[in-house]
Amino acid sequence: MQTMTTNTGSMKTYQRRASALALVLLSTRSDHAESFGRHCIQSPLHTSQNDMRRTPITSSSSTTTALSAAKKKSAEPKETETEIRDRILAEIDSGMRQYPSWISEYGEPQDEFLLDDDDDGAIDASTLGQWDEKDFQAKFDYEWDPDEGDEDPNNLDPAYEYAAPFQLDEEGIEVGYNPIFGRSNPIDGRTILNPPDSYVIDEKTRDDRLVPKEFPDGDIEIKANADVIALRKSLKIIETHTDPFLKMEVPNHMAKWHGYPEQLSYPKQDYMNNRFTKPEDVTDFDKLGPARARQVAVQLARARNNEWLPEGTSEAYHASKTAIYKEKGVLTGSTLPGQADPEVVAKIQPALDVLGDVVELLSIEADTVFRFKYHGLIKNKRGMSAWAGVLIRNCDVDCTGVVFETGFRKRDPYYDGGSHWYGPY
Repeated sequence: MQTMTTNTGSMKTYQRRASALALVLLSTRSDHAESFGRHCIQSPLHTSQNDMRRTPITSSSSTTTALSAAKKKSAEPKETETEIRDRILAEIDSGMRQYPSWISEYGEPQDEFLLDDDDDGAIDASTLGQWDEKDFQAKFDYEWDPDEGDEDPNNLDPAYEYAAPFQLDEEGIEVGYNPIFGRSNPIDGRTILNPPDSYVIDEKTRDDRLVPKEFPDGDIEIKANADVIALRKSLKIIETHTDPFLKMEVPNHMAKWHGYPEQLSYPKQDYMNNRFTKPEDVTDFDKLGPARARQVAVQLARARNNEWLPEGTSEAYHASKTAIYKEKGVLTGSTLPGQADPEVVAKIQPALDVLGDVVELLSIEADTVFRFKYHGLIKNKRGMSAWAGVLIRNCDVDCTGVVFETGFRKRDPYYDGGSHWYGPY
């Protein structure tokens, strides 16, 4: 009985140890599954003894510590390509990392930026000097000042021949001329008829030592070739090409046009320019004191007679405008009054009342032509004159014509969008 009790107790103790071992193995397998992913969780009862010997038995606390460290490492930010490059370069500079053996085949990167000492045409930046304000005083070909006596770069070179200023077609009309836009022919007086040859073959700059001979010495083709060249030049054919933008033929050789300097101010004029006062009658305000100069200026202003327009000048100007009418004895075209029969004026009074202040009777010519001074809008002038003729005929008066005189007024600037400073009106 005692023996059975002892065996039963040892059996229970073995079962408790086996249960504890199973729990440890199960927790270990589950930790590995969480850390490394697709590991199947095997039951400890199906694990062989060799696996039990190979697999270390660790506590759940150490497994949890390793799992938290792995999660912390995965949560750290990854290095960017720039950071990796900088770290590698820093290791190379400090000596921790060495160049591989094959890098010598590609040479050093700094060699690409080295200047070639063998190049005689290379420009050394150290010989260029320093920029200062004197560099801005230099002028290009198109920068010239006529006031300083600079030669006009637009002048034609007399060493060349040029085409006519404009070309005529078979009908005698200028080629490319448009009555609205003017001339448009690109071949004009600056087109060169005998352009220079290349400096290699031109007779003025040719060096026979550098140019290979076209023909052997004494060859009969030399004279024939010279005659052909002379004939071709004597024809004075204008070499042209098709401009891709204009879609038309333009000459290949033209005298360059540099233009003219922009006029930034009006040219200087004499102080007495466009003045009506004679030089001997000019008031010299510089010799007068401040008080006297002011007194004389006020006197000239109040007398409506300043240094610009002496007295009588305006009257003489207007008299010259109307002198031709008195000289020829013709009133048509002016606003000068003439003769009018009072009886006829009395008969057409109803028509004048209808027209009102728009017209003013000037004269009656040949008993049937009525002249009026018209004060209305220019755009209504023709219609008003026709209507006035109808009104006069309704008064039983013979009327063969109505003339509305407006003087120098040709437009209504305040009504047709024109400028009232541009005349005559």
